[in-house]
Amino acid sequence: MQNHRSKQQYPMSGSESAEGLTRRKYAGTLRDLGDREWFAAVGESPRRWYVPLGTTELKQAERNAHEIKADVAAQGWSRLATRIPREFVFAVYWLEAPLAVTYVTLFTLPRTRSGTADLEPTAAARRRIVVIEADDILRGALIHWLGGIPGCTCVGWQSTTAWLRHSRNRPDADLLLVPRMEASVVADPLRRQRGGADLPLVLGHGIFPTSDDIFAAVSGVESGYFLRRRMLPSLFEPLDGGRSEDRTEPATGIRGVRRYFQNLFAPHAAEDSDFGGLTRRERQILTCIQRGLRDKEIAATLQISPLTVHTHLKHVFNKLGVHTRTEAVVKFLEK
Repeated sequence: MQNHRSKQQYPMSGSESAEGLTRRKYAGTLRDLGDREWFAAVGESPRRWYVPLGTTELKQAERNAHEIKADVAAQGWSRLATRIPREFVFAVYWLEAPLAVTYVTLFTLPRTRSGTADLEPTAAARRRIVVIEADDILRGALIHWLGGIPGCTCVGWQSTTAWLRHSRNRPDADLLLVPRMEASVVADPLRRQRGGADLPLVLGHGIFPTSDDIFAAVSGVESGYFLRRRMLPSLFEPLDGGRSEDRTEPATGIRGVRRYFQNLFAPHAAEDSDFGGLTRRERQILTCIQRGLRDKEIAATLQISPLTVHTHLKHVFNKLGVHTRTEAVVKFLEK
């Protein structure tokens, strides 16, 4: 009987209570209570966030959730952001065609610092990161988490304009992370300031309530896409091939990034993985769909008939419990 009660008290990560509370699969390594902690979805879309409830006990979690939801309904997130931590997903956009993204689940920090450029790079840091984010709470959280990656230091600025304007007293950067829509317009002002010398690698970023929101924002990309969840220390893994001994060089960094994702996009990249009981051929087909290929193009790439592609897809749907190609790819990308 004791074991049965234990399972009721601590269900598997990702499970949900009758009251709608849930365990979050990727929270375990960042929260003191691990993957046993209860969470509640609070607010309305697009500001509907998962909030940790600070307990593994269901009844206490229900009481905490009720109080938090009432507070948010009465005061709004802007007034409660320094008191209530939220789960969020941080995405880095490495390439646009094909679209390639790595992302990680993180948490805001109650009563965090304002998130301005108040951290000096350390001598041991091999990658100096600057992150541009207007929201003070999110910016402070990013400084904390990204600066905690081994070999990295991180500073934050409220806007790209402010960072560009303070060119003389800002810290040097190897990697500049700006909101995705601004990434394409930052390069020219930087080049004019630096004369083409010592330019940081500029990448776009996005912040979302859940990983599903990333996919919803990029679906329909014709040239293919790759969304890959990483643990925090591996978030910048695509740069490892282009990293010199003491800093990331933009030119070599981009070449390394392209090699990294070219390998992941190749049909043979799925051959050695083991995911969902799929066969080697089924994984190859999903990789091709992920690249944006149609049935005839998949057939030509893998040298099989379009009918065989269709048959394999039916098996994939059954094994993964999905009904569309999009759902299949989303599950496959989470491997």
